[in-house]
Amino acid sequence: MRALRRYAPWALLALAAVVVAAMLTTPRSGELLHPMNPGPDGAQALHEVLVSQGVEVEIVAGTSELDPADLGPGTSVLLPHTAYLGPESGPDLLAELATAGLDRLVVLTDDPGRDVGAALGLDIDTSSGSGISVAADCSHPLVREGDRVVGWDVLFSAGGEDRAGTTACYPPGAGHNAGGAREGALLVLEAQPDRPVTVIAGTGPAWTNAQITEEANAALALRALGASDRLLWVLPQPGDAGLDAASSLWDVLPRNLTAALWVVAGGVLALALWQGRRLGAVVTEPLPAVVRATETTLSRGRLYHQAHDRDHAARAVQAGARRRIAPVLGLPTGAGLDALVRAVSGATDTDDARARRLLVDPPALPDDASLVRLVREIHDLEAQVRRPTTRAATPAVSGPATPGPAPGGAPAPRPTRERTP
Repeated sequence: MRALRRYAPWALLALAAVVVAAMLTTPRSGELLHPMNPGPDGAQALHEVLVSQGVEVEIVAGTSELDPADLGPGTSVLLPHTAYLGPESGPDLLAELATAGLDRLVVLTDDPGRDVGAALGLDIDTSSGSGISVAADCSHPLVREGDRVVGWDVLFSAGGEDRAGTTACYPPGAGHNAGGAREGALLVLEAQPDRPVTVIAGTGPAWTNAQITEEANAALALRALGASDRLLWVLPQPGDAGLDAASSLWDVLPRNLTAALWVVAGGVLALALWQGRRLGAVVTEPLPAVVRATETTLSRGRLYHQAHDRDHAARAVQAGARRRIAPVLGLPTGAGLDALVRAVSGATDTDDARARRLLVDPPALPDDASLVRLVREIHDLEAQVRRPTTRAATPAVSGPATPGPAPGGAPAPRPTRERTP
């Protein structure tokens, strides 16, 4: 039981370390739209449906890991967000994908404050969406008549040269395509020499596990991502931004760091509660506290025994014996050790050498048995001092005493003899 109490805190810390390591290394994360995230904001459901329909899904850690030789026809690329793309790297990525002959690039976002147009080098503005159910209101192979989506947070509008050849779907109101406006939660940009077919969707929340089954969310996602035999699911990394792009400390930290910190905090709290329950409730005691002398003596003895400090234990026994013997022998408080030795030898049958060895000299104690013997000898010596043997001189009587004359000339009384009946 004592060993369990000793090693239990270390076992809990080791368990917490294992849990944190598992969370940092496991592919199942809490990242938004992660294909292995089974949580409400993950995309595991969409990933499993794509695989069941025969789409080869590969997870790529960052756009820097994309191999141009592996991006030919029959392949699509999904970017769940553009947090780590910037003007230094976004346009180069589009040109590289176009040169490789990629079928389609799908870019998702759920943050209207993130400038997707600047990140990709496109003339596209963003604004906040309402998230309510809206109809497609467009003509494109990605959508069907009557399709409605819910859970869109970002609205896009194409302008400048990028307005031509752009199809906008799921607008906030009717008539958005009239008069040259190109506004909606989904933009489809035709292929150009410097970019492949690019689908920009503000329906990121609609494709999560929590909302994928609502309205036509799943149908839109499967048409956008399942048109090719192969899908590269890119998880953007801080290194994708390029050397000149500035990023905050939070951007370069792992996405699941928050969850790991919560686990560590929970482990520390559990350890504190466990220790508090083990020690019991805090109680008050009136001061000054009274402790029995035997308790302190036994406690000091246990400490000396655990530390194997026989010399200190022996010196403590000698000092206690000297302190108790001196007043018994009538020695003053300032009497020296020599006087004490002489007084002890004079009151007992112990010589000066033995009295000095037992009470004064530092003992040589190779083991615990020698310490026990020394303590017993000191105890016996102290007992002799407390019970000294006193011989009183008494005169020897050889016969009955003869009475002499009484004082004052009176006749001496005759001795009385005891009569035996």
